[in-house]
Amino acid sequence: MELKKSDLLKMFRTMLALRAVDNRLVPLKLKDLVMDGFHPYAGEEAVAAGVCAFLRPDDYVLSTHRPQGHAQAKGASMEAIFCEMLGRMGGPSNGLGGPMQWVDTGNNFFCGSIVGSGVSYSTGFALAARREGKGRIAVCFFGDGASNTGSFHEGLNLAAIWQLPVLYVCENNQYGEAMPVKEFVSASKISARAASYGIKGKTVDGMDVKKVAAAAAEAVKTLRKGKGPAFIEAVTYRYRGHYLGDPENYRTKAEIETWRKKDPIDRLRRELAGTWKVPAAQLKAMEAEVEKLADEAQERALARPKPTLEYALSNVLVPVAGRDA
Repeated sequence: MELKKSDLLKMFRTMLALRAVDNRLVPLKLKDLVMDGFHPYAGEEAVAAGVCAFLRPDDYVLSTHRPQGHAQAKGASMEAIFCEMLGRMGGPSNGLGGPMQWVDTGNNFFCGSIVGSGVSYSTGFALAARREGKGRIAVCFFGDGASNTGSFHEGLNLAAIWQLPVLYVCENNQYGEAMPVKEFVSASKISARAASYGIKGKTVDGMDVKKVAAAAAEAVKTLRKGKGPAFIEAVTYRYRGHYLGDPENYRTKAEIETWRKKDPIDRLRRELAGTWKVPAAQLKAMEAEVEKLADEAQERALARPKPTLEYALSNVLVPVAGRDA
């Protein structure tokens, strides 16, 4: 599809926001303010921004590791992301979910920490969406390592048999934690695995938001016509370790720097300024505004209280009519 300047500016802003939040979560985690483990998303922003750019608010999105990027691209506010990551009231799950367990029903966003589990969940959501008949679709973000799980193969098989409206998005950052993909995936492209189930798989440059968005827009259009499922492999790269504190002794500094030169934000900034003649002052103003909003969102989140024990326990059991509470 042909992307307009307004589309590109919107995605540029989304990527700026994702990077701004991620960069602030690093020092917060080092101060032990982020709940549980933290998996940085910096470097992969083009995938979330490109895929979510053409989704409807009522579409489902399933995530696992690094949900802070996917959730914000789907519609969650910076403050909501900070609150959930910091375990504060005001997050999508009021701080009870933390970095990988939250549910945001307002944005139809769900995540879980079990590798590959989202593939099964998204297949179920897609089945529900098809039965509902309102044109909704489900999108599942997962990493390269998930392509070796049973859930992956079971989910794709069922989706193909039932022709469900689900888009599987593999964020191939080329490492399953510390192991290079080529050492645990036999296929040259992970997207090729979709073909074994009769699903059209496509591999794109995950550092180029235009290519991700074009592939996603085409897939979404097909799904809404009832011709699903679809599969996109976005080849991308995370700038930081699998988790904060990762010794990263499995890759070189030269490799990291090579990929930093392909930065998706810098890449789009250059194109906006060159091809689309967007004034440098306009782009700088947008960046400054996003940084200011991120600072304010972080400040508000840190001022919010943590959920009380009583509140946490009140979410464990659900009273059932006709039974004792």
